[in-house]
Amino acid sequence: MATLKFGQASSIDGFTPLSMAAFNDLPPARIVRELLQNSLDAAAEAGETTAQVRFQVEPVNRRGLPDAKGYENAFRKAVKYHQNNGDLSDAAKEVVDRIELGLDAIKAGEAILLSVVDNGCGLNISRMNRLLADGSSGKSATASGSYGVGHLAPMALSDLRYILYGGLTADGSRIACGKAILAAHLGRKNTNDAKGYLIEGFRNGKDGNLYNFLPRASHPKLLAKYLDAISEEWGHGCVVLIPAYNNFGNDNYWLSDIVFKVAAYNFAPAIHRKKLVITVQENGTEDRLDERTLTGVLEPEQDRVRVARSDTLFAGLRPSGQNAYHILQALTNDKRGRVSIKRDKARISLLTPSPNGSSRIDLFRNGMWITDNIPLLGTADFASREPFHAVIEIDAKDGGELHRLIRKAEGPMHDNLSFSLLSKPERAELEQKFSKIASWINGQVPEVTSDTYTVDDFLEVISGDDGPQGQKSFSFWGLPTAISRQSVAQGILAPAGNGNDETTRDRIKDPGPPRPYPPTSQPKPKPARPLSFRSTMAPDGPGKLVGSITSLSDFAEAWVAFKVDENTDSTCDRIGPDEDVAIKSFLIRSVTGNAAQLTSEIDNEGRFVKIQGIAADTAYEVQVEYAIPAGLAGIVENPVLRLEMHHPPRNNEAKSPDDDTEN
Repeated sequence: MATLKFGQASSIDGFTPLSMAAFNDLPPARIVRELLQNSLDAAAEAGETTAQVRFQVEPVNRRGLPDAKGYENAFRKAVKYHQNNGDLSDAAKEVVDRIELGLDAIKAGEAILLSVVDNGCGLNISRMNRLLADGSSGKSATASGSYGVGHLAPMALSDLRYILYGGLTADGSRIACGKAILAAHLGRKNTNDAKGYLIEGFRNGKDGNLYNFLPRASHPKLLAKYLDAISEEWGHGCVVLIPAYNNFGNDNYWLSDIVFKVAAYNFAPAIHRKKLVITVQENGTEDRLDERTLTGVLEPEQDRVRVARSDTLFAGLRPSGQNAYHILQALTNDKRGRVSIKRDKARISLLTPSPNGSSRIDLFRNGMWITDNIPLLGTADFASREPFHAVIEIDAKDGGELHRLIRKAEGPMHDNLSFSLLSKPERAELEQKFSKIASWINGQVPEVTSDTYTVDDFLEVISGDDGPQGQKSFSFWGLPTAISRQSVAQGILAPAGNGNDETTRDRIKDPGPPRPYPPTSQPKPKPARPLSFRSTMAPDGPGKLVGSITSLSDFAEAWVAFKVDENTDSTCDRIGPDEDVAIKSFLIRSVTGNAAQLTSEIDNEGRFVKIQGIAADTAYEVQVEYAIPAGLAGIVENPVLRLEMHHPPRNNEAKSPDDDTEN
């Protein structure tokens, strides 16, 4: 019978080792993305046209869990060892409590097993050694991963921190193993390491192999069952088993809801081009995500203009839902082509004009989303062009050196480009290749003539002191325009003092008749897409703002909210959290025009203000008192604030402006 083997400890690791620190709280988006990326790469290495990935949940009990007795004995010894040495910290106790819950569920037959099966190249001795290691990857240069962290990602899904692996190669070779991460504990002769392996024994590693893996006759029945199914269906592949699966710590979602959303956001080109098919089996049902069902997943997401908040289930999921939907629109659009850069090729799909009036480029490698922040391919590099949305696909098959350089520049999670990871010659070469792509896009997209593209009903402005004159450049939809804190959309804000030298009322002056915006020296807004709101805010002392809001249209009701946010990004793809600003008081009055019916009301939680009776061509003076979140108090004395103005929720839904969906 296969048993967990713990080697001699080289350090006294507790229940919170450094190797797990980055993975304990890994959000679902990261974990699912890592699993799918590994399966997609493995299928390509196996020569499969389409990667097939199956997620399945089923019950598992003590009899089904390989060496459940040995696991529990090691766990009890580890707890006792660290209790006796006074090393059981609060964080360690949380891990211990979580493992206890997992063991109780296993004993009661109430635990769930999550399996992830694919039709990839499978695992052999060399690949299994690298899979179990830290910072080592056995992937070829054409694959997506390079840091060898994939095996740790699903650990967060097991309350036991115990994962099982099985692989079948095309020549019929099978391998099975398991890994548990507990804490150092006393063995018969020595202090045992925190990591336990489901193996026959240890080797010296001189030949690159640290383990004597289990012979086929000793493979646990649970793993053997899945390897038999892989053999019958595909002939090769891999299985990852996660016992005591915790459903990402959230019981409100089906597994298919999570997996399909993450996959559609991050692997749209691979799914659209029939390179990736995902099925989820749970609660007696089977759902499928492929090129036919992809639209059905992304279409409901098109109103999500912001990435998920850091404290939500989908934290870390990028891009935004709206941009993910626009990516699919670009892929299905007729405007597409291949750019040859020496011997390298890039596939580019264009959506023109951009549905939200803002230019954007998304980079995918091997069908997986990498970033929208690409050197030499930013919004400012296409300021003279009409708004567009471009999707760039780089594949290992024909991407050549371009593919290699992008892969090398990616971080551990493969969702950004860092030129610091490249040598100077490599950096220059990659910049040259990006410049060639930029030239191709410029040649395909019409120049801006007399129209400035703006969005209908949403504009955000960041205000604050940053410069000797208190000036800041803002990126708006369409052509960039510089705005100083002295500017007010329909009025002039007097030169800034210390916030106490003048009364707020004296500092807001009657501007006279409304002026067009942008100024007459700039192209006028496109009539068909008017800029409905214009706002300028400036600090007015600690915890106070003063400013102006102007509308070009009548609005019976609008909502105003304030956020702490250092970024101004017209795509609304913010990586950091959106911190609520508590509104303590809000005063608004008309400076021009008739606004007899104007009313304002702060909601009970102080998160937003409901304004009724906004009239067109009317400048409103605004005075705000606010409180920044407790977590930022004492860290940021004068935070940069973002003002957001919204339509009320559709159908009077009970939502606030900081819900995921914005109108």
